[in-house]
Amino acid sequence: MTFPIPRNEIDRLAALKKLRILDTEPTAEFDAVVEMAAAILDAPVALVSFLDQTRQWFKAKKGIDVSHTCREIAFCNHTIFENRIFQIEDATRDERFRRNPLVTGEPHIRFYIGVPLSLDGRTNIASLCVIDTVPRRATEAQITQLLKLRDVVISLIRTHRIAIDARTAENNARQRGKLLSQVERMSKIGAWSLDTGRQTTRWSPRTFEIHELEADEPPSLEGAIAFYPEYERERLTEAVRKCMEDGQAYQIECDFITALGNRRRVRTSGEMERGDDGTKHLIGIIKDITDQHEHERQLWHAAHVDALTGIANRRSFHEEFRRRRATPPASTPASAPVPAQMALLMIDLDDFKEINDGQGHLTGDKVLCTVAGRVRDTIPRDAFCARLGGDEFAVLLSSGSDVAAAEDLARRLLDEIGRPIVHGAQTICTGASIGIALQDQADASEDTLFAQSDLALYHVKQNGRGGVKTYEPAITDALEERRRAIALVRSAIAGGRLEPHYQPIVDLKTRKMRGVEALARIRNADGSVSGPAQFWQALHEPQCAHEIDRVILDLALRDFARWRRDGLDVGFVSVNASSACIHSDAFFERVMDGLRRHGLTAADLKIEVVESVFLNDDSIDVRTVLERLSAEGIGIALDDFGTGFASLSHLRDYPIDCIKIDKSFVMGLGDNDNNTAIVNALVTLGKSMGLSVVAEGIETEGQLDFIAALGSRYGQGYLFSRPMDAAQVADFASRCDKPALSGLAAT
Repeated sequence: MTFPIPRNEIDRLAALKKLRILDTEPTAEFDAVVEMAAAILDAPVALVSFLDQTRQWFKAKKGIDVSHTCREIAFCNHTIFENRIFQIEDATRDERFRRNPLVTGEPHIRFYIGVPLSLDGRTNIASLCVIDTVPRRATEAQITQLLKLRDVVISLIRTHRIAIDARTAENNARQRGKLLSQVERMSKIGAWSLDTGRQTTRWSPRTFEIHELEADEPPSLEGAIAFYPEYERERLTEAVRKCMEDGQAYQIECDFITALGNRRRVRTSGEMERGDDGTKHLIGIIKDITDQHEHERQLWHAAHVDALTGIANRRSFHEEFRRRRATPPASTPASAPVPAQMALLMIDLDDFKEINDGQGHLTGDKVLCTVAGRVRDTIPRDAFCARLGGDEFAVLLSSGSDVAAAEDLARRLLDEIGRPIVHGAQTICTGASIGIALQDQADASEDTLFAQSDLALYHVKQNGRGGVKTYEPAITDALEERRRAIALVRSAIAGGRLEPHYQPIVDLKTRKMRGVEALARIRNADGSVSGPAQFWQALHEPQCAHEIDRVILDLALRDFARWRRDGLDVGFVSVNASSACIHSDAFFERVMDGLRRHGLTAADLKIEVVESVFLNDDSIDVRTVLERLSAEGIGIALDDFGTGFASLSHLRDYPIDCIKIDKSFVMGLGDNDNNTAIVNALVTLGKSMGLSVVAEGIETEGQLDFIAALGSRYGQGYLFSRPMDAAQVADFASRCDKPALSGLAAT
């Protein structure tokens, strides 16, 4: 494999060699740069890569273990050709890279974006790049931030070169005893000496320049110290005293004010030297490090402050947590234990993805910035807030925080976050969910506290969002029970042990079977059957519910086709469809494909849904799916009618042809006048709208008589049969007179 070589390759390699940066140890500053670059693009890999003659070497890296690769496979070869962004959206579709081992193997590069790095604007010696394993394209905002970060990297490289040069000069001067003449040739470094016996001073020309002083005679030691602000003078004076009395060399960084009043940052150092004639001199250097200090400040800001919102970022938040854990509250006596609690509030915006996708990233950024400001302005002065990433924020409370105080703050935050946000001509409404965890500060574990607040937040999200929940052990127990239920279902699906059991739907007058409802059951290893009580929580996990529906639909159609081939007139099979399944783009096609594969017609199948599927933001999409199914001749039944969020508009707006009265009303017939009135109203409503009405949960002859008297024609329940497997349905059907009807007629 060959690689392109820039025309100025000789000059480029010479410039790289002059830097003396290859194979140097990692530094926190460069490491912070790649952390920030990866965060800007939310990508797993970021590098600062220098291209030697035969290899690319990483001064800083995130997301990979190797320190270098051979140059012939380096994407950065292309980045250094021009002074602009080099971006590959999908490496597998690019002829230059699709066979590259970094694409076909680890780290499986799909997306790459690189920025060339040059000290003189002409010779590109390195690159700052970000890599992802999925195809994508960087946004303009991300590119702009990456270009700003490039300037920080270039400043770090310049600082490295200056530091190398200065270190070399200082070492040579100390070895040869010619400090003043050597340092003078270094940029922004001045030399000075003090004859401790005669108290006379000498300054190099560069020292005068740093002080912005035009006088020919240097000031006294006291006059030189006067250039430093008062808050710096005490430690500098003490360092000079110890050096003169004890021979203790010093090096100090401090603020500095020139003769013209300009504020600078300098590094000053000194040590004692004895001359051949026995005289003692305090000799030293002063270096203007203002630019370096500013670069370090900017780098710290980039590493600790969220670039979008201006509040602390995740790294800063974790550092603050560890600092607070190690530091007792100010009001706690030094000899006393640390009783104060730490409270962590985890905040997650509701429906932010819809805002970002539907109204654009600029609107999304406005929401994030506004929310960050509201959180910052609402929390107490001794609290700490940060944006952890995406639409997730966190607040840390200490100094005796308790549940009541944390929950009170959380509710105030919900109120503030929920206020409308005006962005141009748009008024944006958003909300949030908050999970809280508290622990004694002395025993607080960062991982535990974050995990508990996440669990509390998850609990809020699973129960309607827009609320506050403080962690309690019962949440972990519930989630563990949910985890076990999901594991049980997935194991059953993988082992072919998830199967439909069927409950007959009968004509209440003739007690003839008109159809069956397919219900999910799990066949255990010992042959026993587990009902929904053992795995009901898995039905509320979207992916798991989707898989259950997929398996039960296919098996129910298979069984129904077998009954028909055996000459059994079962009528129809009714299959439940969860919200996750209805919202799947492929649901309609899966249903129609299943009917075709098993040689069935649309009239052989009914789909049962509950009203919660109509309550999501994409209810229009649900209606489209149901209308397509209905248009094909598939019946649509509304299950558990009369509970939850029942609405007559659902019967009007959706293609419903059957309502199923929930068993909770049927069980109370005769004992509860309200139940009787509700069932009577629902039966009357069904008749008036031309809908089939099925009463669920009929277990006694009395309930049957009551339901029939109210006018309901169809029902199901233990009085007729418990759910049966496919073979038992065949036996049940063979014992009954075959009904003439193939489906539920409207009453």
